[in-house]
Amino acid sequence: MKGVVCLALAMIGVAAGARAQDPSRAEPADGTIEQLVATALERSPELRAARASVTAATGQLTQAGLRPNPTLSASQMFMTGEQHLALFEVEWPLDLFRRPARVATAQRTIESTTLSVQDRERLLAAMVRQQAGRLLAARRSVDIMTEGLTAASRTRELLDARVTEGEIPKLDANIAGVEAGRIEADLAIAQADAEAAAIELKALVGLPANAPLVLRESLEDIVRAQASPAPSALPAQPALPALPALIAMRSDIREATARVAVADARVDQARRDGRWDMSLTGNYGREAYGFAQRGFDASGRLVPVQGNFHSIEIGANLILPLRNRNQGAIAAAEAERGGEQEVLAARQLTAQAEIDAATARDREAQRAVDLYANGIRDLARQNVDVQLEAYDLGRTPLTDLLAEQRRYLDVEAGYTSALERAYVARVALRRARGEIR
Repeated sequence: MKGVVCLALAMIGVAAGARAQDPSRAEPADGTIEQLVATALERSPELRAARASVTAATGQLTQAGLRPNPTLSASQMFMTGEQHLALFEVEWPLDLFRRPARVATAQRTIESTTLSVQDRERLLAAMVRQQAGRLLAARRSVDIMTEGLTAASRTRELLDARVTEGEIPKLDANIAGVEAGRIEADLAIAQADAEAAAIELKALVGLPANAPLVLRESLEDIVRAQASPAPSALPAQPALPALPALIAMRSDIREATARVAVADARVDQARRDGRWDMSLTGNYGREAYGFAQRGFDASGRLVPVQGNFHSIEIGANLILPLRNRNQGAIAAAEAERGGEQEVLAARQLTAQAEIDAATARDREAQRAVDLYANGIRDLARQNVDVQLEAYDLGRTPLTDLLAEQRRYLDVEAGYTSALERAYVARVALRRARGEIR
């Protein structure tokens, strides 16, 4: 009987590392989380739409730099007799003060839009990493439960054989059957979670649901790597900037700062639109007169009484801001600037809180992983060994042994959860620091 339970225990004990040790289940070494992030930054439809807004803002800058078109008007007047008047007039707006403000506003808008795209990239990269961690955790749970189910099923088969031989009561085999069924039900749920996590990750990356998704990394290896200090042989890692500088470097903070600059430019534009301006005018007229009479010209010849007269006029039109000095637009732009300044202050507070909270979660999550890896898991295995010896000596029933084995599986599940939390905490810390790649 001891050999039966030892076999089950051995199979459960390798559950956590089975995936890495089984070459038949190894995935191709061509997929990493960072490669998925790069793919998402390239293929995400939302990012493509956001980048199109940058192109649109560039077009607005081109438009802002153009000066107003001149106006050409022509008229023909027909009068009685042989009298005609043709008039051609041109008005040329000078646009003395408005163009620099328009261009400045468009330039600030491009900066703000570009930084908005970068912030979306920051958030998308964090979402892809977090979803990839969820997928790796789900796959680890599936691996553990698969090995546990294999062990439980094998134990039940061996106990059924011993029941047939009359060595143990039927109840022991039935209890083992219940345990195998429970693990099988949990495995079905875990497989569904893993499949759903893969589908959601593909959607984030910009891949169709039926596209292959390969991740060759394991959650445990990633968490251990991010917790390990840099080897002394490698060059020292650059120190992180101070917290205020780190906050100022975040794309959402830079975007908010750029939006304040846009609001400042709009205030200046509204003020310039309320100033006086001038346009030049010029017209050419051709007037023809004629009468049904004849008269003598300077040479004494009899000629019809008629003539053509040409005129040229040059002038200027002034826009005088006597009553409308754009007061309402200026007040609205100033209010918008105040709102953007408040948004900037709010984002700065949020960024500082995110960094502080993420740092605390990252530190404690790593501590939880260390507790599981360096003590809890080993103690859980030892407890199973103790129960195994007691059951072999007939001191405890099979239910106690199975309960201890179940507790060991729960510890492995808790270890998976701790790994996932540590990974997500590090992802949140990278997002809070403004990292994209």
